[in-house]
Amino acid sequence: MRTLALATAVMTLATAASAAEWKPAAGKSIDLGSFRGSAFYTVEKDGYRVVATLAAVNSGADRPQVIRLATTLKADQTVHLSIPGTIGADGNETTIAFKRSGDVVEVASAE
Repeated sequence: MRTLALATAVMTLATAASAAEWKPAAGKSIDLGSFRGSAFYTVEKDGYRVVATLAAVNSGADRPQVIRLATTLKADQTVHLSIPGTIGADGNETTIAFKRSGDVVEVASAE
């Protein structure tokens, strides 16, 4: 329950700025359907380090599943984060992309 409360607090603190306005160390809300959380990035000497942490929502578990993506983007690189669809359902995955263009990092739906 504490993990879910922490994930909810992180989501609440995350800003709703547009992709072009995302600044280093500022939180960005991430919604991948059954997983929600936030991401931030920092400027490092070898690239822009992006960290996204998401927790399963409505899982009914006291300790929901938590996933984390940590990657360093060089100039003009993109990384995708996807959650597979439910078995027996439509099977569609939900995907977002973290894209670095020069000194700008964007988060966008990759669908």
